[in-house]
This record gives sequence, C-alpha cells and structure tokens, in this order.
Amino acid sequence: MRRETGAAHGRVDGLFGACDLATEQGYGTFLRAQAVAWETLRPLLDDGSLARADALRRDLDALGLAVPPPLRNVDLPEMATAGHDYVLEGSRLGSAVLLRQLRAASPALAERAGAYLLESGDTAGWKLLSTRLQNEGGVHDSNDKIVEDALFVFDLFERSWHAVDMSPANIS
Repeated sequence: MRRETGAAHGRVDGLFGACDLATEQGYGTFLRAQAVAWETLRPLLDDGSLARADALRRDLDALGLAVPPPLRNVDLPEMATAGHDYVLEGSRLGSAVLLRQLRAASPALAERAGAYLLESGDTAGWKLLSTRLQNEGGVHDSNDKIVEDALFVFDLFERSWHAVDMSPANIS
C-alpha cells in the first residue's frame, strides 16, 4: 500500500506541511483545508472518525472560523472501505507529530484549538486496520480496489487544500 500510494501521500503531506502551525493564521488555514475533506467524507465516517471531524469543528469555532462546505461533485461510495480507512486512520500517526509541533511552537494555540489533533492521537483503529490488511490482504476488497479507494481519499484531501484560499499570507 505504501508504495502504491506514496506519491499521493507525499503530495498531501507537502501541501499541508506548508502551513506554519506556530501562527493562528497558518494553523487556521491547515484546519480549514482539513475540514473541507472531513466534511466531504462525513457521510462515510464511523464513530471514531466523526469524533475527529467534530473536534475539528470545535477548533474552527475556537478560532472564530466558519466550517467550510464540503466539496461539490464528489461521487462518494455508499460506505467506507479499507482503502478509505487506510488514509483516515493512518493520518492519526501524522497528527500525533503535528500536535507535538503545535504544542512546542504555540502552547496557547494548542490549548485553545488542539482538539482535532488531540482526538486524532488514538491509534488503536490504525493498528487494527494494519493487522487486518496484513492478515486478510484483499479478502473483502481486491488489493487494487483498496489502493484505488486510498488514492481517492488522498486526492480528496489534495482537492480540499486547493478549495481553501491558499495565498501565501494565509499559509504563514
């Protein structure tokens, strides 16, 4: 999976990594772009992911920012698959790193609007999914379908980034 999705993952990390989490403006841009994706995926989210999406809404509110609308013209499947979960659950690992960076750079900002990154710190779902993918492979979905669905979510996050005003003044 990592090999097949590596380029897409790298693009998304590069985009979101451009935000300066030490500033309210940079962190707000990061949260807004994340929120576009999470709001688009909301119909597919399980309870753990809904908790993250709701925490993201609370952080935006704490910063005085509106929750952005979901992307339009997105053909969502009826239910989430292992490929979708691979990206969403895997992002918890990166969120733990980002929370440490935010706390180091701006403790007050982390305290006021760190709910999303804090909620994302529970990696139990990632561990279960990783074990399932290793043990079952493509038992329920073909490996190609899992990769296709993971790429769909990475693309959705990339599109979400571009849907938010990304002028340099908003990033740093």
